[in-house]
Formats: sequence, C-alpha cells, structure tokens
Amino acid sequence: MSYSQRLLARERSVGRPVRVGVVGAGQMGSGLVAQINRVPGLFMSAVADIDVTRAERALAGAGCDRVTTTDDLTDAAAVIEAGESVAISDGLALTRLPLDVIVEVSGVPDVAAEVAYASLLAGKDTLLMTVEADVTVGLLLAGMANAGGAIYSICRGDEPVECLKLIEYAEDIGLEVVVAGKGKNNPNRPTDTPTDVRDEAIAKGMNPKMLSSFTDGTKTQVEMCALSNATGYPVDVPGMHGVPCSIDELATKLVPASDGGIVDHDGPVVEYVTGNVAPGVFVIVKSGNDVVTHELDYLRLGTGPYYAIYRPYHLASIEANLSIGEAVIDRRPSFQPSTWTSEVVAVAKSDLKAGLRLEGIGGHHVYGQAMPAGEARDHNSLPVGLAAGCVLTRDVAAGQKLSYADVTVDETRPIVAMRRLQDAMLANGTLGSR
Repeated sequence: MSYSQRLLARERSVGRPVRVGVVGAGQMGSGLVAQINRVPGLFMSAVADIDVTRAERALAGAGCDRVTTTDDLTDAAAVIEAGESVAISDGLALTRLPLDVIVEVSGVPDVAAEVAYASLLAGKDTLLMTVEADVTVGLLLAGMANAGGAIYSICRGDEPVECLKLIEYAEDIGLEVVVAGKGKNNPNRPTDTPTDVRDEAIAKGMNPKMLSSFTDGTKTQVEMCALSNATGYPVDVPGMHGVPCSIDELATKLVPASDGGIVDHDGPVVEYVTGNVAPGVFVIVKSGNDVVTHELDYLRLGTGPYYAIYRPYHLASIEANLSIGEAVIDRRPSFQPSTWTSEVVAVAKSDLKAGLRLEGIGGHHVYGQAMPAGEARDHNSLPVGLAAGCVLTRDVAAGQKLSYADVTVDETRPIVAMRRLQDAMLANGTLGSR
C-alpha cells in the first residue's frame, strides 16, 4: 500500500491529517510546502521564515486559503487545532506548537541544528534538508532521536538519500557495492566566491552565496560525506577523485585499480563524477557469481562483473514528503548517520590574514573538503560547518586546511556546543557504534 493510502487510513483513524510545519520559505522551502499540501493525509499547518511575508507567499502558493499571521503561540496553536494554517517569523517557535512533523529547509547550518535539537527535545519527528548541519552534528541528533520516540532524518529527494536507496536495493538483490555516488552538475572551482558567480546567480534567480557553495565544490563534499557517515563507506582520497565520466563509463572507471579503474581503497567508497551523470545518482556493483553475471549480461544491465545501477534524477523538495510518510507511518528514518567516517573540513580559498572574521559555506574565505574523520581529528581540523563567524588568530595560506588552533570559535553558538558534545560522546564510545 502506498504512503498516500496509508496516510489517508491514518487520517480516518485519528480524525485529522498529519500536521506539518516547515522552517524556511525560500525557493526550496516554497516548493516543499506546495508539494506537501498536495499529498493526501498531510496538511501544511505552519510555515516559519524570518521574513514572514515569504511564509505567507509559500502558504498561498500551496493553496492554503485560511492563513493567520501571528507570533503569539497561543493564537497560533488555536489556529492549527482548528485545521487552518499559520505564518510565523520564528522557526524555533514551531517546536512549541501542536505539530506532528517539523521539516527544516533554512539552508543555514546553525539554524538547522538549533531547530532540530529543540524539535527532538519536544518529541517531534524532525526532518532536515540542510545536509550541512547533518555533517556537523548529525550523529548527536540521530542519537537523541533513536534514544527516544522521535524520528530524525535527512529528507528524501537529495542525492545522498536517493543514493542510499540504490545501495539498499543492490544489497537486497545480493550484489556487492563497490562505489556509491552522484554526478556533479556544476563546474568544480574551489576558489569561487559569491562575487565571482554573482552574474550567473542573478541569471539563475539564485543567491550568489548558495551558487558559490555549489561551484566551489563544498555542496558535493557535504553530500558525499553525509552518505559516508550513513553507510560507513569512506572517501578513497581526500576530496574524492571527481573524474570526468559519462553514464556509459561508470562501470569501467569507478572500479578497483586492479581491474583498470581509479579506486584504490579496499571495500566500497563514496565518490562523485563530472559529466552527463548529473543530476543522477549511482552505485557500481559487482557480481560474484558466474551464473548471476551471465544473467545480468543477458538482461542487458551491462557487461560484468561490474555494473552501474543508475537513477537519472533526484527531485529534492518534490520527493521530500516521502520521508514524512516513512517517519509517521513506518517509524523509521529515510537517512541518518550511524558512524562518523568522514568529515568536511574548511580549506582557505585565498591567503587569509589574522583578525579576519570568516564567512561560512559558500562565502569568500573557505571551501569544504571531505576527508577521513580520524585524520581530521588527528590534525585538529576545523569542520566547515563551524567556520562561519570564527576569527583567525594567525595567517593561513591559500589551499591550507584550517585547524581549531587557527581560529577563535564563538562558543556561545548552539551548533558549537552541540559539536563539542558530539565529539566528547564519540571519544567515550557513546556515539558512533553501529
């Protein structure tokens, strides 16, 4: 039975649809709000955005015709209980309203982490689209949720989640996963800044900082790091190979070097490629049985023993509501970290001078590079998700990985406190054991 059918059955049983709240009403958030309201058994009860007019527009675009704008929590709760919708300016306030699920779509790691933490403390199912928060404090958030009765998950539709679904499919039919990854649909220019991409961003209707996070490669590094931590698959080399590759070449390039490919690591790894693979995701699998290999060749999956299982799209906010069904109906996450295998560390885009206050992801100062978490810990490397607002205590050369010793960190930021706690719990073995 489909999720929509099961959600409708739940609505008949409970007497109301699932009440959903969304934090963030930008391009991605507005698309998500509109799609949620089209799914039987779900209702868009509340949208929060610091610019409340964006929340109002998102609800209007979703067809919600009974909308109240208020920051009074008593009034907002009464509106939701009456089956209507609320626009509100404070994302944290959603955690104190009668909602079943909160979906965070702010795109800001600090906001995402704080909202997720508060939402889980309130016992609400919590779904994130800001993967940057997951690769910074996701293991702590998953541990909190799993120890209680709530669900923590990254949303369906993003590349790491859809790639995980391919991994699960491959494993379920008895194939060995060799590589899992995505196609990158932007050029890889690590030193790009918002200034460099401003004209392109305006032409695309994007925020220049957001576009810069794509073209400088940070977004891809973050996504594949999240997949690494959800599966335990490492990166083959820091930053990954990122080779040019067509769809037809996936099963010949992304295989062990001993078989003519580029992969040196034993066991499965995460990887990305450039070329026409984007916007798709893939797994490279190996058949270990001659009979199965013959059958797969006959079925035209390729020429064994290596094969590419390829999904040519990911639908971001349009598919995200699948995670609501998975959380509410099946009581399981679509995707969450179970290990801390990889880390995305901050690397200087240019020569940086002492006293500089760093911009965060997509800014002028640093880009992210995925590397083994153990190496990052040994080098005291600064996670890119914590970089925003840090002040340099000494000069850092272009291309150098930043360490905690290079910066003063604002310890009052909730995401920093959460990261300190996660690090301590990883060190004592409370977190990170699959």
